[in-house]
Amino acid sequence: MAFERSIKSAIIKETGEIIQSDDYFKNKQNGDEIRTEYNRSNITFLCLECKQKLSLSKSNKRTFYLKHFPNSEYCELKEESLSIREQEVYNEILIAKESPRHIFLKNKIGELLKETKDVSEVKIDQYFIFNDKGEKRRPDVYCKYLDKEIVFEIQLSNLSQKYILGRHDFYKAKGMYLIWILDNFDVEGNTTTELDIKYLFKHQNYFRFRDASNFRLNCKFKQTHLNAINQFYDKWNEVDITLDKLQFDERNNEVYFYNFLKNKNEVQVIQKRNQIVLEKTRKEKEEQKEQDRIAYEIHNFIQAIGNEKEKYKPNFNRLKKKLNNYEEAEIEFLNQKLKLDERGKLFIWFEKSSESDYDFLRFILGSYDIDLDVNKTNKSGQNVFYYLFNNDEIYQKEKFLKLLFRRGFKFEKKDHSILKDYFKDSYDNFQRSNLVFELANNTPKWLIDTLFEYKSQRVLCVIESCLNKKIVGFKIKGWIALFNYAIHNFSEYWEYIEKALKSNNLFDEMIAIDKKGTFQNKLKKHNNSQLEHNRDFNDLFQHLYPELCH
Repeated sequence: MAFERSIKSAIIKETGEIIQSDDYFKNKQNGDEIRTEYNRSNITFLCLECKQKLSLSKSNKRTFYLKHFPNSEYCELKEESLSIREQEVYNEILIAKESPRHIFLKNKIGELLKETKDVSEVKIDQYFIFNDKGEKRRPDVYCKYLDKEIVFEIQLSNLSQKYILGRHDFYKAKGMYLIWILDNFDVEGNTTTELDIKYLFKHQNYFRFRDASNFRLNCKFKQTHLNAINQFYDKWNEVDITLDKLQFDERNNEVYFYNFLKNKNEVQVIQKRNQIVLEKTRKEKEEQKEQDRIAYEIHNFIQAIGNEKEKYKPNFNRLKKKLNNYEEAEIEFLNQKLKLDERGKLFIWFEKSSESDYDFLRFILGSYDIDLDVNKTNKSGQNVFYYLFNNDEIYQKEKFLKLLFRRGFKFEKKDHSILKDYFKDSYDNFQRSNLVFELANNTPKWLIDTLFEYKSQRVLCVIESCLNKKIVGFKIKGWIALFNYAIHNFSEYWEYIEKALKSNNLFDEMIAIDKKGTFQNKLKKHNNSQLEHNRDFNDLFQHLYPELCH
């Protein structure tokens, strides 16, 4: 491995010449001559960093090198932790510090600071600052401004991050404010040095010296803005400022002209406020788009209902399925468009419909998502029952009436007269229908079909006749004739009739008046037949007559 000198450069005190160690001691014969002059005290080597005298030594292989004396004071170049690359970079920095430009800048800055108001104790490249560890730094320029201590470091060459951090952390720990004079610094550049310096300062303010008759700095600072779509973007601005325009961030020990952090926070507040507006606008657009979609969908749906209604054999299954899949918003919009109650459509339909409209009305009344009040009356005080029983085009009125009862229709006293008038030539049919319709008021919709079955209606009339001891819904005269009729025609329901018959001693009375024994013979024959009872009727019976089920 080739020998690496830790001190790459030095200055000859007698001539002011800066030497490169590798070149200066390259020739061993020259090295011996130089060593002789050194030992005669005719030549003195000084450290570029600390300006202390350096010792000229020779290795076993006759390699000449410079080093600090063992008892010399602290110097960064004495640090054994520096890598070879860091030594090289450090050497470049020290050489740059002796360049004409660097010397001009530090002297000019110092001279103008001395003439600046509220500035005192200006020191140019001659003031060492120590910390409690014995470490020291020598800034290019030091001064006091009001109650603040400011140090200036001039950057002309690439700086290592270790060098940058070493000065930044050192001065910060001392409570001093470091201003880097970045003579050839590109704030938008991406070199290692540029990035290291940029990410070190929170306020993103960078300074150049502005050569003028008074002390001025050119400050480049970053401003955060919002674009048209509320996104952040940064823009660099610059301005020439005097020392009194600087602000001091005591928390971060940072000097700045433009408060980037405050600006960023203010823009963030604006962005959040804008975002609320943008989000509201976006939601409004989405909602409007959804409303338009729903309006289009419901328009087509209503048209499809009308088209299906006009068909010879309509089939509403597809529309029923679609309706069942609608979301709440779609159903709400559908009802807003239909307004069936407000427009009195149910009265119109039952007034003008015919048997062929059954599937349509079954779809409407069976769709519970469609708002519809089947108990509503119009301005004339008439309800849907009135229009149904006054519509001669609907023959199977019970078929349509079941749709209404399943939807929650209530048969009221005023409907009795309509029904009585309708059955004016058949009192027994009036009684039967009147009874069934009244029972329908308290029958759940899933039992309505059972209630309206032909045999169910007549069996219920027999049961009610038993309970009230008065024949209802039949032209039959006499109890024996009624029960003979019932046990013969409704034998599969006799179990339920018998419970009613025995509930109030009517059964014993029937046995007593059955002088010819016709009823008893039919009963005996029935009991021996072991016919299966109608179990479909059982749920209806239990619901209507729970007191008879014990």
